[in-house]
Amino acid sequence: MAAGAIALIAGADASLATRLALGMLGLQFAIGTANDLADAPLDALNRPGKPLPAGLVGPLGADAVLFVAAGAGLLSAASAGPAALAVGSWGLRTGSCTTCASRGPRFPGCPFAGGVALLPVYAWLGAAGTCPGRSGESSPLALLAGAVLAVANALADLDRDTEAGVVSIATILGRDRAIAADAAGLALLLVVVVLSSAAAGFVGAALPVELAAAGWGWSDSG
Repeated sequence: MAAGAIALIAGADASLATRLALGMLGLQFAIGTANDLADAPLDALNRPGKPLPAGLVGPLGADAVLFVAAGAGLLSAASAGPAALAVGSWGLRTGSCTTCASRGPRFPGCPFAGGVALLPVYAWLGAAGTCPGRSGESSPLALLAGAVLAVANALADLDRDTEAGVVSIATILGRDRAIAADAAGLALLLVVVVLSSAAAGFVGAALPVELAAAGWGWSDSG
């Protein structure tokens, strides 16, 4: 997982990296559940097969998952120190507000992209206690990656959002321009990653992994 890998690069031992990774995993589960709860009325119309609209999970069960996942994630982050806890808490708040904040006329998708940008900060601070050197470069890259994923996710929901009158970056741009914007963002991200890796002397075996990970993340988001 990305948080654990970044923590190892920052100098964390296996135990600390695992705790940071598990913390982020719990927070992501909580964020996903919170957004599913917020989307339940709309999903009942456009995605009836999802667990909440289909009745596979009730609201109380979803609330339980939300609180258990959030609690476990925050406790695991706290075990890495107050800095990791603070960033993890802010990421939880930002991610949980993604649905409401992004479905409006102003800057849809920004909360999601901002949440992704917090991940390297969380992992590096939890591992090293500071954000020195090259770690500062990772957040702008993560912000760009988050924006690419946000547009891809909006494209996947374009037909349903258009039918329901939901505002997203894809409904604002339209299908063709959203696809073009997403492809341009992904291309820019890959160019920056490759050039950064080359400058750091990491091209070798790392380059295919970076390219595969970027392509997997983009395809998985759809």
